[in-house]
Amino acid sequence: MSHAASYAPPPLDGCVVLVVDATTGTGRVVTARLCAAGAAVAVVGAGHRGRGDDAATNAAFLCKELAGIGLVALPYQVDAEDTEAVLALPAQIAADIGPPTAAVVIVPAEDAPYGLADTFRAVSAAVEAGLPVHAVHIEIDQEARAEDLARSVVDRLLGTSGSESESESEPESSTSIRG
Repeated sequence: MSHAASYAPPPLDGCVVLVVDATTGTGRVVTARLCAAGAAVAVVGAGHRGRGDDAATNAAFLCKELAGIGLVALPYQVDAEDTEAVLALPAQIAADIGPPTAAVVIVPAEDAPYGLADTFRAVSAAVEAGLPVHAVHIEIDQEARAEDLARSVVDRLLGTSGSESESESEPESSTSIRG
């Protein structure tokens, strides 16, 4: 048996996934799992009121860490309260690494300070509005364990990245995963 015949590309090979709030907690776990499944991930650090660190620096460090083990991830930063910048994000990512196949937005818990849950729901809506027509949009409310949420996201994308034709089945374009 030749080595070429035994090679199977990773299941999300060729997919570009935008992950907002990808640098901490659940977003970091989701990003790592998506990269491990073969997706090229746009790691979006979301700056916002009350954030005690630098979202852009965190995104760059995470991407460097992932690249160090052979995975593909590029850093981005956006101000979560700048709707115009959020709307432009999918087009910027498309120009850099290809059109997003999917977007995942991590929404803080309802009890997060500064109204962050509402801010991130607005970010989620803006990201969805900027996505290509057939891209999948997933919004995650952080209530469950990060590993369980990450598995749900990857499973959802594996279910829509198969080779079935559009006429056989139209995947849902927007999903909300709640913990």
